Amino acid sequence: MHPRGPLPPGVYWVRRIVAVLVIIAILAAARWGYQRITRSSSASPNPSPTASVTTTPSTSTSPTPTPSKTTTPSPTKTGSPSPTTSTVRTCANSDIRVTASTDAASYVVGSTPKLRMRIQNISSTPCRRDLGAAANELVITSGTAHVWSSDDCNPANTNDVQTMQPDQSFSVTVTWLGRLSAKGCPANEPYAQPGSYKLTGRNGTVTSAPAIFALTQG
Repeated sequence: MHPRGPLPPGVYWVRRIVAVLVIIAILAAARWGYQRITRSSSASPNPSPTASVTTTPSTSTSPTPTPSKTTTPSPTKTGSPSPTTSTVRTCANSDIRVTASTDAASYVVGSTPKLRMRIQNISSTPCRRDLGAAANELVITSGTAHVWSSDDCNPANTNDVQTMQPDQSFSVTVTWLGRLSAKGCPANEPYAQPGSYKLTGRNGTVTSAPAIFALTQG
C-alpha cells in the first residue's frame, strides 16, 4: 500500500493500475474466447452437400377408401311355377303319336324278334297319359288273321299315369317267341310260318301305322 523506491509514489500507483487493467483485459479476452468456442461447439454443423440432388415429389394422393362391399341380393326370379301333377291336363288322343318297329326286317321261322312301341307327346305343352300295361298292346297280324298279341298271355291290368313333356317319348320292348297266340294263352301253339307280317302298337285308342316284316324258312 506504501510503495517504496527512488521514484515518487504516484509512478508506482500508475504502474499498479496499468498492470491490473492488463490482467483484466487478458481475463476478459480469455472469457470471450471461451464463450465463442462453447457456442461454436453447441451449434449443429450444416455440412455442404457433395452432389446436387433434385427430389421429384411423388404424387402422394390420399387413397380413396374402398367402400365395403354391400351385396344386394338378386331378386328371386318369379316365373310361372312348374305345373303340379294336379294342374297338368290329360293328353288328348291328338297329342299322342304311337309308332311300332322291329329290330330286323326279316327273320327265320323260330327266331325271337324284338318288337318295339314308342309313345310320344307331340303337343307343345305337358300332359298326363296312362303308359301302363293296361293301356298298351302290341299285335301281329298276317292279312286279316290274328297271329299274336302281347295281351293274350299277359293280360294287361297295370296303370301308370305319367306327365309327358312336349316331344318326350316312352318306349316299351317285347320279345316275341315266334309262336301263335290266342286269348287265354293255349299251350303248345305252333310257330308262325313263312310269310309277310304286320306289327302295330296301341296306347289307349291310338294305334300306330303297321311295321312290315317277314318270316322265312331257314
